[in-house]
Amino acid sequence: MGTGRRDAPSEGRASGGASRARLRFAGAVLVWLGVWQVVAALVDQPLLLPGPWQTVVACAGLAATGAFWASVGASFGTIVIAFAVAFAAALALGALASRHPALADLIHPLVLVVKATPVACIVVVLLLWLGAEGVPVAAVALVVFPAYYFSTLEGARQVKGEVADALFVMGVSPGRLWLAHTWPSVVPYLVATSRNAVGMAWKAGVAAELIAMALDTLGEKVYQAKLLLETSELFAWTLTIILCAFACEKAFLWLLAKSARASLELAVRSAPSEPVSPIVAEDPTITVLDVTIARGGKRILSNISLKVEGGEALCLRGPSGEGKTSLLLAIMGLVATEKGRIARPRRLSAVFQEARLVDALSMEENVRLVSCGVPREEVRALLAELLPDVEPSRLARDLSGGQRRRLELARALLCPSAAVLLDEPFAGLDDASRDRARRVIAERLGARSLILSTHDEADARALGAATLRL
Repeated sequence: MGTGRRDAPSEGRASGGASRARLRFAGAVLVWLGVWQVVAALVDQPLLLPGPWQTVVACAGLAATGAFWASVGASFGTIVIAFAVAFAAALALGALASRHPALADLIHPLVLVVKATPVACIVVVLLLWLGAEGVPVAAVALVVFPAYYFSTLEGARQVKGEVADALFVMGVSPGRLWLAHTWPSVVPYLVATSRNAVGMAWKAGVAAELIAMALDTLGEKVYQAKLLLETSELFAWTLTIILCAFACEKAFLWLLAKSARASLELAVRSAPSEPVSPIVAEDPTITVLDVTIARGGKRILSNISLKVEGGEALCLRGPSGEGKTSLLLAIMGLVATEKGRIARPRRLSAVFQEARLVDALSMEENVRLVSCGVPREEVRALLAELLPDVEPSRLARDLSGGQRRRLELARALLCPSAAVLLDEPFAGLDDASRDRARRVIAERLGARSLILSTHDEADARALGAATLRL
């Protein structure tokens, strides 16, 4: 999706801020190189402290040999493979632990022990068990795994369940829900962890190579330079390791950022593409029979009964806290009933009391995520009708409260369903937007049943709806 004109200034500011940050970083590097050069000149002992120029010359000399690149390649392959395996294992186990508390409790002490054990101790023990060749792989994996395990666990626990519930109610499959919401929500936690964990992987890997004396690796070259008092080469090998770690970190952060956006786009594109009608050929009748709802030990509704058939509308009215939202959530299957029976169609669409949009998607993408083949022209036409002054490519996170409300209404009306449930759908709208939203609902409801909660009697009149006071 292209970005609308309204987003261009913010993108320009972000790009300018990134450029200034890079300039500040480059300036800081130059300052510290100058400090290094001054200190080296004062010491005037290249055997103890070679200067930056001597280190660069030594590094260039090493880079001209095939042995240099063979060592870099050997260490790079070992560390990257071990990192990838540990990362994948941490993601899988962290995701499982977030869903199964008993598993998290069982794993937690073991991961804490691995996290707290010094790398040198890990390497020595692994050297006894695995030999020199296997030590670097295991050392990197054991250092990386705890960081990403805890990051995944925390990220998965912080995923907004309200958004997931809304997408689930409107028929988004678990796989597409993971792509659209779960993975993009976890990525920021992984990015924060990666700013430390990638460098730690290189530290652990090279340290393991050095202690295990793994031949033709960066760690072994560092040891040989130290043994032969080749201080300039020692600094050159160290600089090589730093640059490798820096490059890997930047590359991995880029991949994570791209994966989040690719995941969102795939979720939208993988929706069924065959054109369909928003009105599903299914019995739209909603029946609530003698239902009682209790939450937190407090009875909210008692012995409520109602029936809404296709083409009919019902307004739930009453003071705040009297159970309107709880009844709608119970009809959706998100709140358990204490007794009674609810019969409803399989396919529902809904507007919830609080905003439940995927903020990283555009307006059009939020609708297409649930519209399942509704023609793109129809999506854009309804968005233009409800939000006439906003580009469809505008990100949901950049919308005002009233704009978000109207976007959620467009999403609910274009989601293929047999019944529509709206919880305070006109909250935050001015009079003109409210009138337009009522008209759109009346025009597009069709053969679907409708239940909405509202405090305004005029809403019921505008929609020709019966009223049930709770």
